Amino acid sequence: MEQRGVFWPMAFEATVTECAVRGEIPRDIFGGFYRNGPTQKFPARQGNETVFTTDGMVQGLVIENGKASFRNRWVRTPKFCAEEKAGQALFEWTDCNAQDWTALGLGDIIRNRYTEGVSHSTAMVNAFPFAGDVYAVGEQSGAPLVLDPFTLETKGYPVWADRLSDGIRPGVAFGDRNMAPHPKWDSETGVLYAWGYRDEPPYVTLHWVNPDGSMQSKELDEAPYGTVAHDCWLTENYFILPFQPFLISREQANKGIGGYGWEPELPISLAIVNRHDIDAPVRWITADIEPQYMMHMLSANEVGDQILLDAPLFQRPPFQTIEMSQPGDPFIPFFQVAPSKLGRWTVDLKAGTVRSEVLDDVMCELPKIDERFFGKPYQWGFIIGGQASSSRPGAMRMDTLIKRDMRSGADVRHQISDNRHHAVLEPAFIPRTADAAEGDGYLIVPISKFAEHLGEYQIFDAADITQGPIATIELPFHMGWTPHGHWMDFRSVNSIGSSVVRIPAHHGAEAPWIAG
Repeated sequence: MEQRGVFWPMAFEATVTECAVRGEIPRDIFGGFYRNGPTQKFPARQGNETVFTTDGMVQGLVIENGKASFRNRWVRTPKFCAEEKAGQALFEWTDCNAQDWTALGLGDIIRNRYTEGVSHSTAMVNAFPFAGDVYAVGEQSGAPLVLDPFTLETKGYPVWADRLSDGIRPGVAFGDRNMAPHPKWDSETGVLYAWGYRDEPPYVTLHWVNPDGSMQSKELDEAPYGTVAHDCWLTENYFILPFQPFLISREQANKGIGGYGWEPELPISLAIVNRHDIDAPVRWITADIEPQYMMHMLSANEVGDQILLDAPLFQRPPFQTIEMSQPGDPFIPFFQVAPSKLGRWTVDLKAGTVRSEVLDDVMCELPKIDERFFGKPYQWGFIIGGQASSSRPGAMRMDTLIKRDMRSGADVRHQISDNRHHAVLEPAFIPRTADAAEGDGYLIVPISKFAEHLGEYQIFDAADITQGPIATIELPFHMGWTPHGHWMDFRSVNSIGSSVVRIPAHHGAEAPWIAG
């Protein structure tokens, strides 16, 4: 798969000490916007690039006193350091010889004398704030790594990295453990609600991580099957993980038919975990609903005996599987496989039932909230909406920022661009003050102008997004594709850069780890 269009690699590191700005950045903003995505350093050893085999690159935009600075840095994983020292790609995967959609990097790693004992970590899906630092995390690609919020220097692995669970492949080195890419956190206690998943029982292990590095873990022994446990919901009382019939299989990847599967005959089950007592019994509820899929969660509300679970709703996963494509078929990007619309699952705890509904007809994805309200009742949702694309049936193109009142159902919208060569990426919410009311603040939206090899960030006042951006921060070069990221508010961080980091002594690649 070649990375072209919005996927064109940002194959350089840059620093812009003061970005050009149209309009005025509000002076009350003080923090950093961190996004992560796959960017190749060297041509792939097997001739193709995939999300799971390509090195993570974090883009950081720091805003202070009405000014913005930008920098982007590769995450210095053991894999990256070994290949940088060698001056070439070193890793190979059993499922990456084919030049088609099945080449994902979910199969076994073909070890050689250069990679024996070296972690395969790529840390390329998300970047999130925790314990005063920025964490870069992938999917089925190792434990998260810790980055400095200002320099983006890779500091190493957190002390708890080796207490995470295995992924679909057994580890060969420190850092080969597994964490799913969308943990949630409590803004008051600082607790991180994380988990890892695999294709063999026990399929999921939960990890509650405290800012001091201590951790509680629990295996979900009653999990029904090996789902792609990509995201979750967090409410006042519960951590909720859906088991949907979108499956992951290392064995299937090794056979050359793709590492993902869609088996809609399997029931959707919800693991409802007491977030305040990880050792309490898990409540399992099976949803008697038509086959469907939620990938990126907006948030959830507890209302009496009900829990309202909100997220964009697909009729099938937005990834190719052997049920829809054959080996040799071309790769189809994420937004072109299947469309999604804002949906809701209403869980009745008393009756043990689940009801599904579509809340809006507009195509949408990339949902966000005011993240100070993870695990709390919420009202405001921020989503990127779009329209049908002419590229193929079922494809959608994201072009519109939406602010939605999740209680009343009312929304307001602003079309950011009607240019099909502009990619509107996932937004983030910025509080106006550290203690502002929910939704009182700003929205920042990255836009990749990939045909022009330019990029920009648009800042909106969340009070009225229909007025358009109040400031546009310009990048004078290509903005690489980044699927996910988060805002880190420096006004509410007790100690920036406080994470305790363990730097592994690496023998295989003699990686230049920097002492913390």
